[in-house]
Amino acid sequence: MNADPVIWCDGALIPSCEFRISPFDLGLTVGLGVFETMAAYDGKVFAYSKHHSRLLQSAEIIGIDVPQRGVMEAAVAEVLMANGLENGRARVRLTLTGGVNPLVGGNTAGAAIITAVAADPAPGDTVARLAWGPQILNERAACSGVKSISYVEQVLALRHARLMGADEALILNSRDRLAEGSMSNVFLVKDGVVRTPSLASGCLPGVTRQLVITLCNELGLALEQCELDKQDVDDAHEIFLTSSMREIQGGCLLGAGPPVVGDVTKQLAQAYGQLVRKETS
Repeated sequence: MNADPVIWCDGALIPSCEFRISPFDLGLTVGLGVFETMAAYDGKVFAYSKHHSRLLQSAEIIGIDVPQRGVMEAAVAEVLMANGLENGRARVRLTLTGGVNPLVGGNTAGAAIITAVAADPAPGDTVARLAWGPQILNERAACSGVKSISYVEQVLALRHARLMGADEALILNSRDRLAEGSMSNVFLVKDGVVRTPSLASGCLPGVTRQLVITLCNELGLALEQCELDKQDVDDAHEIFLTSSMREIQGGCLLGAGPPVVGDVTKQLAQAYGQLVRKETS
């Protein structure tokens, strides 16, 4: 990362060291805010429209106003250019805070912040080691499925996994059903059928998750969005994770044998790569 990357905040490009936020902003005081993390390739964000749509959905649920799409999309391009990220892969984050507003009332308008930093290539054939997180996801929570800046539980689950020697945590919901990874969505493959927790599990409606579902349909791969539990994970022939920065990465439970990337995972990863190149070339 540059020593002082340029960010966009409320209509202006500024050095990150000049960024200021009120100590009374609801994003800081109570975690009221939403965000999107997106991958950019050679200066072009992949699947921006899908990310913006999810941003709108998340913001509507918790009552935050969203700037016009054209404004945000142009600002993303400005930030990428200002940081010299027209070539290679970059991580772009768009954050909206609740602002200095009453806790009750109508929609709030706070800070709109965009950052962009250089990113390593996607993991590719590297297999993520997985461990079960001790936290439980409440699928009935008010913010279930919202990309909220209140990410403490996910971070704690990830830290637990790292202490166990794993790369990612798998999280169950309150009914002991598989929900998601701490920083990813989860897919299982058994007997050629691709399965992933339904949104009723409380999992985040990941942009990459939805793209993989679409790819399965296009490739003629059987797919089920359903209830899954620990036994299903143990019995899976393949496990893979999805997220914007991870793309599609094979996974393997700690101690479950040699980590290998399965054929279905490879097929989907290849198709996803083609999709990225088509949109960003």
